[in-house]
Amino acid sequence: MPSYLFDLYSAFSGAAFGGSHAGIIYDGEALPTEKMQQIAREVRAPATCFVMKVDGRDVHVRFFSTAQEYPMCGHGTLALMTGLISRGYLDIPQGATENVHLHTPANSALVKVAHQNEGRVEVMLNLEPAEFEAASIDADQLRTLFGGSPDDLESSLPVEFTASDFSHLVIPLATLASVQSLAPDFDRLNDYCEKVDIDTVILFCQQTVEPKNTVHCREFAPRVGTPEVPAAGTTNRALACYLARHGLFNAQADAPCIVRAEQGYEIDRPSLVTIRMALDGNVPTDIWVGGLATHVVRGQFFV
Repeated sequence: MPSYLFDLYSAFSGAAFGGSHAGIIYDGEALPTEKMQQIAREVRAPATCFVMKVDGRDVHVRFFSTAQEYPMCGHGTLALMTGLISRGYLDIPQGATENVHLHTPANSALVKVAHQNEGRVEVMLNLEPAEFEAASIDADQLRTLFGGSPDDLESSLPVEFTASDFSHLVIPLATLASVQSLAPDFDRLNDYCEKVDIDTVILFCQQTVEPKNTVHCREFAPRVGTPEVPAAGTTNRALACYLARHGLFNAQADAPCIVRAEQGYEIDRPSLVTIRMALDGNVPTDIWVGGLATHVVRGQFFV
């Protein structure tokens, strides 16, 4: 029976039991697509990474959820780069920071990998700015989908839509209590996302659990296989761009803007996503999204 080296990481968390799980199958280039999808369903993580090839500083990978293949995956990238260093596929000495080129069948991205002196690996993924268009959700829809009320919406900010690797509906709420009390009807939400062609719905507020953080959010993605997402890099890229677009934080001139997004608290998987970007007025440029991943399982996967 064929076997593959297998790791499981908690991405966007410095400790076990936080962040978003990502599995890694190494040397998986011979696996057919159907088998990769079957393995991803068996792993049951929001993402499973299949390493196709590592050639110097070029890493070729395929990302799968339990339901579909992803064009790119932020939390999967954190797990992947950390695992490749741990397993010896990437030789980046402690104390060094190097650029790695990440390739999926649909996309390529630059990744900055810092192998810290104490052994932890910080991974930052370079992403394009998100572009937005007007959208809406009325009080009846909010109540039907999330159990919310009209008073939950932050009336001074718009609901907006953005699409890149994934499509997102961004909904601002007024208070932390409003975000924490959301009780989504996942069947109805899945039908709604299918109808309006949206992959994920992000609801956020500027009140946070941890005072040093910038924004608190919850993300729901039943359409792509994860009812509530503990942490997501591409999503928080969109959220950081939304904050910049509407002038919701003060950036110092000639200094990178740092957004600390907390997520996953309501499902007992606290996560921290860090976004570093330059601003041209309210327009974000040179966006890097990432953080840490924690190793929680090592073994073999038998096919």
